Amino acid sequence: MIVRINQIDATRAEQEAGWASQGMLGPLRYDWPQETRAFEVIILEQDERHEALNESFRQSQLRLMVPQAIAALREPGEEIVMRLDGPIADGELLGAFRHLTETDQTGRFFISEVQKLEPAPLEVIGSVRIQSSPQGCSRICLDPDVGLERAVRLRAFSLTEEWVPRLMEIESADDDRWAEVLPHVGFVVGTSRGLHALQIVSRRLTPPELKSRLLQRLLAAASAKPAPGGTAAAG
Repeated sequence: MIVRINQIDATRAEQEAGWASQGMLGPLRYDWPQETRAFEVIILEQDERHEALNESFRQSQLRLMVPQAIAALREPGEEIVMRLDGPIADGELLGAFRHLTETDQTGRFFISEVQKLEPAPLEVIGSVRIQSSPQGCSRICLDPDVGLERAVRLRAFSLTEEWVPRLMEIESADDDRWAEVLPHVGFVVGTSRGLHALQIVSRRLTPPELKSRLLQRLLAAASAKPAPGGTAAAG
């Protein structure tokens, strides 16, 4: 498969991600500074032999890339908070509930209050924030019962320990506290609607540095697997 990393206009990243314009699944209430850079990671529809790659395969590979991207870009001393927003339903957000803590029950999580007071059918959107180890990130991303390719939006934040509780407390996407927390975030890795692409937003990482670190990590991961690997290109 061929992976491409393109720099995109940070002011248009949210629109290109394809999620809702407001609510839990919408943009965070924060105007990123002018120096902020945004990148899109995609898998081309044909591999290096010009053979077609179906959508489900590309989605599964993007799931694998989320923890790899986090590991490639994370700095020593930074923690990862995974924020997942989506419908409280089987195959959607409910799948994340089995990953609230590590396998030894350590870790932190925060589940936003949800309610459904009407008996008629109604989609209820919830939010879960989980402070995850590298292994925890992988378990969340690789669980097919977490609807990343359906209606669950994933945003993973890298930040120092002192800011973790503050970020986890923020429930609404339009909370004023985003302006307090996001300046301390090293990067955000997010998914597009339908899991057609990953987006990375960062003020810290230059384009050459991000592309180099990410490509090296992806190539190392591909060479370590017995399955056929792929190639990558930076746009």
